[in-house]
Amino acid sequence: MMNDIHAMRNINRNLFEGVPATANALDEYDSDAAQSVREAAQHLVTARRDNDPEALVEASNATFRAAGILASQGGSSVYVRFPIMVAARLVELEAALLAVKGPDA
Repeated sequence: MMNDIHAMRNINRNLFEGVPATANALDEYDSDAAQSVREAAQHLVTARRDNDPEALVEASNATFRAAGILASQGGSSVYVRFPIMVAARLVELEAALLAVKGPDA
C-alpha cells in the first residue's frame, strides 16, 4: 500500500527544516547523485517552462538515476521508495530554486 501523499510531504518537509541555505549536504554525501539531481531539475524547469514532454522524460530518467545512486548507498535495503521519494523531492526543491534564480542561474 502506498503512503498517503500528504504524509509523504510531511516527511519530506522534516528532512529540510533547519538546514542552512548555504548547506549542500547531498553534494558532500554523494556528488554523483547531486549531479543527477541538478540535471533532473534543469530538465524539469525546461519541461514546465516550454511544456516540453521530452525534457520531462529526461527529468524523470535523471531522477531515477539519482534514486538508484542513493539506493545503492543502502546496500540491499528493501525500502526502495524512500530514496526515490527523497531524490524526487530534491529535484523539486532544486527546480524551485532554479525558477526563482532565473535563467542565468
